[in-house]
Amino acid sequence: MVLVSVLALLQIAAPVQETPVTPTVPTPPESEQTGLVDSLVIKAAPRGKTEGPVQPDLTLDAAEIEGTGASTVQELVALLEAEISTGEPDAPPPIYLANGRRISGFQEISGLPAQAIQRMDVLSPAAALSYGYRPNQRVVNFILRKNFRSVAVEAEETGATGGGRHAEHVDGDLFRLAGEERTTAGFDWRQESTLFEAERDIVRAPSATSPYGLVGNVAGSPFGSEIDPALSAVAGGLVTLTRAPDTAADWAADGAASLSAFAPGAGRPELTGVTANRSLLPSLGQGSFKAAITRDLARKVSVTLSVNLEDARRTSYLGLPATSVKLPAGSPFSPFARDVTVYRYLDAPWSQRREVDAFKGQLAMAANGYVGDWRWSLTGNYDRSASETVTGRGVDSSAWKAAIAARDPAVNPFGPVPRALLKANARDRAKSKSKAAKAELVLNGDLAEIPAGRISSTVKVGGERVKQASDAVRANVPTHSAYDRRAVSVQGDIDVPLASRSHEVLPALGELTASLNAGYDAQTYKDRLAFGAGLHWSPDKLLTFNLSVSQEETAPNANQIADPVVLTPSVTVFDFATGQSVTVSRLEGGNTGLMNDRRKVLRAGVNLRPVGRENGPTRLTLNANYVRTRIEDPISSFPLITPALEAAFPERFTRNADGALTAIDSRPLNFEAIDREELRGGINLTRFLGQNANKGAVKKDRKQAGQVQLSVNYTWRLRDETTLRRGLTPLDLLNGASTSRRGQPKRELSFRLNAFKQGVGFNLNGNWRGGSVIDAGPTNGGALRFDDQTTINLSAFYEVPRDVKAGAASKWLAGTRVTLAADNLFYSRPIVKDAKGVTPQAYQADYLDPLGRTMRLTFRKSLIAM
Repeated sequence: MVLVSVLALLQIAAPVQETPVTPTVPTPPESEQTGLVDSLVIKAAPRGKTEGPVQPDLTLDAAEIEGTGASTVQELVALLEAEISTGEPDAPPPIYLANGRRISGFQEISGLPAQAIQRMDVLSPAAALSYGYRPNQRVVNFILRKNFRSVAVEAEETGATGGGRHAEHVDGDLFRLAGEERTTAGFDWRQESTLFEAERDIVRAPSATSPYGLVGNVAGSPFGSEIDPALSAVAGGLVTLTRAPDTAADWAADGAASLSAFAPGAGRPELTGVTANRSLLPSLGQGSFKAAITRDLARKVSVTLSVNLEDARRTSYLGLPATSVKLPAGSPFSPFARDVTVYRYLDAPWSQRREVDAFKGQLAMAANGYVGDWRWSLTGNYDRSASETVTGRGVDSSAWKAAIAARDPAVNPFGPVPRALLKANARDRAKSKSKAAKAELVLNGDLAEIPAGRISSTVKVGGERVKQASDAVRANVPTHSAYDRRAVSVQGDIDVPLASRSHEVLPALGELTASLNAGYDAQTYKDRLAFGAGLHWSPDKLLTFNLSVSQEETAPNANQIADPVVLTPSVTVFDFATGQSVTVSRLEGGNTGLMNDRRKVLRAGVNLRPVGRENGPTRLTLNANYVRTRIEDPISSFPLITPALEAAFPERFTRNADGALTAIDSRPLNFEAIDREELRGGINLTRFLGQNANKGAVKKDRKQAGQVQLSVNYTWRLRDETTLRRGLTPLDLLNGASTSRRGQPKRELSFRLNAFKQGVGFNLNGNWRGGSVIDAGPTNGGALRFDDQTTINLSAFYEVPRDVKAGAASKWLAGTRVTLAADNLFYSRPIVKDAKGVTPQAYQADYLDPLGRTMRLTFRKSLIAM
């Protein structure tokens, strides 16, 4: 009866909406028009409502969005990351909708000003099924204003308080809304400087694999043996390693140095040079352009076309080429009675520079419409990308070594190396080109009506082709890899109402809906199956429950399979087998042997709104979610270097005759299985201060009233185990085992606190990460302990009101926003200690967090019309 009444009301209202208004009748303000229309439409289908039975877990209205301090949709998404992500490892990003419809891509709305958003809904992963996606990512729906125009320019300067790193960012966006039609265009330019190890407190310790210095270090031959008994006598003890004199006074006029000049450096090698020429963070120059246009082609059909272009260059420095040369006895530069070995860096940073150029381009479209009572959505995109990585491989110093061996008096092994005696080695090159085309058609509508309501269904059919070709030349040896995947997919979802208070079927249960879904992908490499089921229960408007199970397969992407192989030299890692930090060569790239992973997921969630009504002064939302996941053949980048991993994958490690680790192959691979269980809980509270209780004054009060927002999200991991290979004991990642560099904490917490009133706002947010342990056993270097870490970020902003009363000379200030922000306000650093209470070289705080605290100053000017 309710449904019939609503339909009858709409039929009566429809001709009224279409009747033209006579000029003599005054037109009410848009806000009043919108209020009247919304009050009518909400009874049937609110503007922008999502498909399916799943209700939003979190809703922010325009005033709350303004209170977050975000300038654009992209900033808003970043600020609300904890609220809009599932928090599950390897989960894809959220699905973004505009007015309840699929869009061509996030770039279509990323630059949209926050003022253009009328409402924002965040829904559980179960809602993804109604749009043709798998239920493993949240759905974020932006309901936009009907009429809106803006032009904005933003400039930002960022600097690290520790020095060394600074960045500039400039962007501009144009946006126009007219009903359901949209026009957007924007550009973005970002530039970041290189951060070198010498600009942080990086300390390098000597080892048998890296006893090098810029001037040079002298060692016995073989390494570890006595250099010269006479030097030991002068130094007062056995000398196996010493640094060369580095002051002019220590060297004679003929270029020689006395034996006593080498004694002060006994046991204290000189290790400088590399830190000033090895980058912690690369430099970056990146530019992008995006544009999109949405138009109505017919009464119920809209089409969006978008383009996105991005070009970037990153430059990093991998240190100095290291070499060792035999210094024969009798050389004019040797005071030693026997042959020794000189270990030194060659001052040629240009020879070990890495440059990465990358380009991405995308053309995308989205069309939405109706066929009868069924809504359809057609999306498609064509992507092209290209990248080239050029890595210097040092120099050929054989001519220099030959001159030293010949005792050439003009070639000092401790002095500047003549450029004529160095020849640059051929550089490694890795090129990759890829293109992808994808199209999906989604239909959503009602199949039938039963006493409890309508049975709705979603059907998706799609096709995709991805091609990638990679060519690499490493050490003058060429390699080629190719990837060509074709896929045709179909997916279906059906929602069946079981109980309904509004339809008077088991009204005591409220609203209860069951859903079933299945999907099939026919692919070039291996077909994939997916299926699942769910229950959505709302005993009343304040409380909702969601329960779902799913089983699906995920294929490795083109990059994981076909990326070119790249070798990075002189990477500092911690070898748990020896308990030492060592310098190795690391191999990266694709792995053609990867298999699909297979995962089973159980999700159970509850959402409660104990306080809050529309336009009320207080809103409170509580949520809790339990997730249990089992993944077979999970794909993982090769992570840590522990005895357990080396025993399972010995082919990935290279050691020399002395057992020292020299190289690792970190290309992705399949583990046997992963089992996880976790609980996540959250609270979202908004309080408008000083708001009048009179409903008629609500909207006016909200513009003047201050507000405070608090969001807290907590994660408690109950189980996290990884089985590396069949037959091996699972690794308990919550109790000492690890497959990541920092271990896995049992608990994590994130929070956000916003305060806002009349253009002035503050944002305090941060996260806490519990401590963890990586225990390799008493015979393998012991345990590494990671302390708890809390990171706090603070920002403050002021935006000049658009109705500011000022003279003509200062009216241009209206709509101007200035933001000052400090990220990692208290300079929190990861603290890692071994069994002896010492921080290993590979776990120095500046390696784990090279940036530290940064300060940002942002100036934004926008012109807005609504």
